Amino acid sequence: MTLVECPRERDVLDAVAAARWPHRVDRELSDHVNSCAICRDVVAVATLISADHDDAWREAAIPSSGQAWGRAEMRARQEAIRDASRPIALAQGVAAVSILMLGVVGTWFAWPSVRDDVRSFASSLAPALDSSLAFPLLVALVALAVIAPVALYLVIAED
Repeated sequence: MTLVECPRERDVLDAVAAARWPHRVDRELSDHVNSCAICRDVVAVATLISADHDDAWREAAIPSSGQAWGRAEMRARQEAIRDASRPIALAQGVAAVSILMLGVVGTWFAWPSVRDDVRSFASSLAPALDSSLAFPLLVALVALAVIAPVALYLVIAED
């Protein structure tokens, strides 16, 4: 049966982490590592990880206090802008829904007279167009007249 861990493994890890390996450890631990395959592997891996950690620590670019302060101020400003714009966005949404509902209600009540006007206009175009196509064509033109400004607004809007 092969051992998976060694009771001295923690001592070896502590020695590598404290930068005492290999010159500032007691002779007993050094002899143990030479005789134990598990501890040799632990030393090999821990030494590489420790060296990589030290290199990363030396190469770390710590920002100056002025940069950190500037970033914190910028973040605070952005959060304040976001907090201030929430009620405005809510008011715009309520206004858009109100306008939409007003348009639907207005169309509901005005539809009988609008329908008669559209039919009379379509009948005046009857010589030019087939009467079966006049009404759908007018509905499409009205829809285009409503959709075009909305599409233009969405294209030009900044956000």
